[in-house]
Amino acid sequence: MYRKTYFCVCEGQQEEMYLKHVAFLLKKFPHRVVTFNTTHGLPERLKKNYTEYDNAALFDYDFKEEEFRRNIMICEQLQRKSQKEKGKNVYHAYSNVNIDLWFILHKEDFNRPVASNDAYITDVRRIYGLSHEVNIKEKVTLDRILREITLKDVKQAIRRAEQIRKSKLESDCFMVGNVACYGNPDFSLHDFLKIVLQDCGEL
Repeated sequence: MYRKTYFCVCEGQQEEMYLKHVAFLLKKFPHRVVTFNTTHGLPERLKKNYTEYDNAALFDYDFKEEEFRRNIMICEQLQRKSQKEKGKNVYHAYSNVNIDLWFILHKEDFNRPVASNDAYITDVRRIYGLSHEVNIKEKVTLDRILREITLKDVKQAIRRAEQIRKSKLESDCFMVGNVACYGNPDFSLHDFLKIVLQDCGEL
C-alpha cells in the first residue's frame, strides 16, 4: 500500500484544481492514495506552514522578475532548512510564463516564446474545444478542461516540458541561487510532478 501527502502552496485556483485532479488520476484505493493538501498563496507562506510532509510551491513567472527570483530563493532556503531539521523536501514548481502553457502541453507540443500573460489563451480554448469568449480561469471552465486530462496526458506534459528544457542553449541560462532557469517557455513544475509519479510507481 502506498500513501503519500504533500503540502502545496498554490498561487491560484488553476494550480490548486490541477493538483486535486492529479491526485484523482493517481488514486487506486486502497492500494495507492496520493494527497495534495493545498492552500492559496506564494512560497512566503511556507515559512510558517511547511509541515512534516514534503512541500511544494506552485507559482508563475508572470513577467515579475524580482518576485520570481525571490520565490525560488525562499524555496531553496526552506529546502535546506527542512532537509536538515526534518529530512523533508521543499520543491519549487514554477511555470514561465504561466500555467496556461502547462495545459497546452498535455495535448500538444509548444516551444514558442511569448511576450504577454494572455498569449496562450487562444490555444487553450482551441485545444479544449472552448468558446472564444470563455474565461479559462473560471472554475466551471477549469472543471471542463481537467475532465479531458488523463494520466497519460500528464506524462506527456512532463515529457514535453523536458524536451523544452533540452532544447535550450547554455547561453540562455540564468542562475537564481543554485537553480538554473531559462526564459519562457520554461518550468520546474514538471520536475515536481515527475517526482510525484516516480514515487508512486507511475514513471
